[in-house]
Amino acid sequence: MNEELLRRLAEFESGGAGVLTAYLDMRPQQSGESPGQRDALIVMRDRLRDIERTLKRREDIDTLQADVARLEAYLASDFPTEAQGLAVFACGPRNLFETIVSGAPFETQIAYGPRPELYQLARLVDDLETAVVAVVDSNTARLFVVRSGFMNEVGGPDRKDNAEFHKHKAGGWSQARFQRHIQNNREEFARSAAEAIENLVRHEGATRLILAGNDVAVPLLKDALSQQMAELLHDETLHIHIRAPGDEVQSEVAPILAQLEAEQDHGIADRVIEGVRSGGLAVSGMKRTRRALENGQVDTLVLAADSGLSEEQRNELVRLAATTSASVEVVVGHETLRELGGVGGLLRYQI
Repeated sequence: MNEELLRRLAEFESGGAGVLTAYLDMRPQQSGESPGQRDALIVMRDRLRDIERTLKRREDIDTLQADVARLEAYLASDFPTEAQGLAVFACGPRNLFETIVSGAPFETQIAYGPRPELYQLARLVDDLETAVVAVVDSNTARLFVVRSGFMNEVGGPDRKDNAEFHKHKAGGWSQARFQRHIQNNREEFARSAAEAIENLVRHEGATRLILAGNDVAVPLLKDALSQQMAELLHDETLHIHIRAPGDEVQSEVAPILAQLEAEQDHGIADRVIEGVRSGGLAVSGMKRTRRALENGQVDTLVLAADSGLSEEQRNELVRLAATTSASVEVVVGHETLRELGGVGGLLRYQI
């Protein structure tokens, strides 16, 4: 959904009206004089007053004030308090009012101009891929979906020991037969859990799968997964108790997902560098990358988060990428990419 919104905003034409863009870090203060206060809202209101003072035409002032009023109404009644980030794009005369809530904070930024500011939205799309997390034991599978920084538990299969099992146990089965029965039940449950996981991954369009649980259940579950699911699976198995609260599960999973994303981003930046060195399907530097974007050659735009590019340059590159169906990757801490101007691209074809 966010990818579709990114493209629509990149193609948005304001017709001369101003577009309000607000990215907000909505984390409340944890201590100090005003615990619970969201500092981003103070910054936003100060910035909006400054922006209004720059407007000369009454109709522009009225437009901005109407968009701000709608934003304030959203914050008062519709904003989910558990969210840590909020992005808003508004232009009343063109019937634009889009909101995005995130489980991760944005860097607070308020802008008003002819087009939406898109860099932080592109970074959200890049950083927060959908993942499925399964916490399992031999009888229960708890399934979670991670999207846009939020983790939601969506249930999962649960096998309770039945009366037949207890009757045989009490009746004195041989130890070997009893152990085979236990193992068969575990394998059967692993197959049911694997089926539920695969259905959830496909339904959510997840690109990552993380397993957590004990040393008995997880190997059986891995064996039951299809090859397609195994390719999405993170190598490390997390040891999380089946009754762990959701926030504990999220705190264990979040750094793993961040690490996987960083590794993927660095791998893509390395491919850009290798392509530039070999004269292959890659470009680097502002001038060459922008020309390739304008020609529709770029498959993946790669931006260094710590580049020397201006906000205007980054937003223009993202807009060109979104309107030509190029994906955007934002890379942190890649020195070689930074030395090449902080921007590059993997190409679909050469001209």
